[in-house]
Amino acid sequence: MIRLSSVSGSFFLAGKPHDDSVAAERWGAIEDDLGALVSFFDLVVMHEQLPAFNYYATFDAWHDFRDPLGELLNTHGDKTLVHVDVEHSMYREVKEAAVHQLSSRLEAGSLVHASVGQEILSTLAAVQYQWEPSLETLEPQLADDADQVKIARFLLGQLVFAGYAQQTGAPQVLAPKRSRMLTAVGLGVEDARPSAEAAIYHELSRRFREAGEGWRDVELPWTPSFMPFLLKHTRRYREGPDVLLDAAKELRDKKAIQRYRKLQEALVSEEAENSTDARKELSAAADAVAKSLDSTREEMHFLRRIAVEVLPEAVGAAGGAVVGAVAAGPPGAAVGALAGFVAEDVLRAVNNRLWGWVIDELPYRSARKLLTRSTKAEYDLGAQLVPHLRTVWDTGRRAG
Repeated sequence: MIRLSSVSGSFFLAGKPHDDSVAAERWGAIEDDLGALVSFFDLVVMHEQLPAFNYYATFDAWHDFRDPLGELLNTHGDKTLVHVDVEHSMYREVKEAAVHQLSSRLEAGSLVHASVGQEILSTLAAVQYQWEPSLETLEPQLADDADQVKIARFLLGQLVFAGYAQQTGAPQVLAPKRSRMLTAVGLGVEDARPSAEAAIYHELSRRFREAGEGWRDVELPWTPSFMPFLLKHTRRYREGPDVLLDAAKELRDKKAIQRYRKLQEALVSEEAENSTDARKELSAAADAVAKSLDSTREEMHFLRRIAVEVLPEAVGAAGGAVVGAVAAGPPGAAVGALAGFVAEDVLRAVNNRLWGWVIDELPYRSARKLLTRSTKAEYDLGAQLVPHLRTVWDTGRRAG
């Protein structure tokens, strides 16, 4: 399950608005989350289709953008973005379980440490985060604290998607900032700022290492990022974000990229052996991608990806129980996925180690996330990409 909800991607593809004040806000959102934009274009290159849940069907409040992401991505009649409609009964079941889990967290203390909460709030403000699911029974408990309401709504949204993922076994793909914040929340640490990132992932590895069988925390071999290549081959001042998108889609046809895609999918699958040979093969395939684009590892290594999984053997799950139609639709819909019914106290033990990775009251197949870290400091990433990206964005989309 690729949770494609990139605000920076939407704003960038739409191009610069005519209103200067709106333009300033949108560019600020793009620049504040460059890692998400780089990851967004990597997803476009690495997938023929990107299944994404319809927010208007799953959240109680929908704030539309001038250019919906589907219209911006699905150009020239292609179907890069495929909307997945979650059946309402399944949504209600998942959301009720997520609300109950948030309520239990609140009863035990605070939702997050104060400093982590401030990091979440500043990030949401910077990217103009607008999807706000109703907190239902939690609303009265938080009514007097607007900041806690915002944090709770954000976490509820993450739990809803985690609930879909654990029933289908599909991995959630998270951009760098969201990876860092949600990992910090899950671990219950006191600092989620960029300066704490190394400590956050060190603690994550420690807990997985000590958890035993079925807990897997593996950093993937180096992964190519395509934004530097795309910018290098875009005619500055003449071609805008839609041309950059077309170029990204064209890269899918390169044999080296197709081979790399298949190897990466195999390595992050539930059945992956994750052997040394498999990792070496994937690293060599990444080098072949760089060579095919007349680039180098140094030029294309922007993001590090970490596969973290709580597999069925970690909780003693027995497969065979069929989850009803989680979603109706095309790829990624996961209709009739197999899931085991695991005792709530067992899943609660998982949450004690890493809160939010599973939902206590839902059927369980596996909990898998693909976390992302930037290989560069935010300042260095901005210095390298912002000037050319801003020019492409300013140029705007082609007419018609």
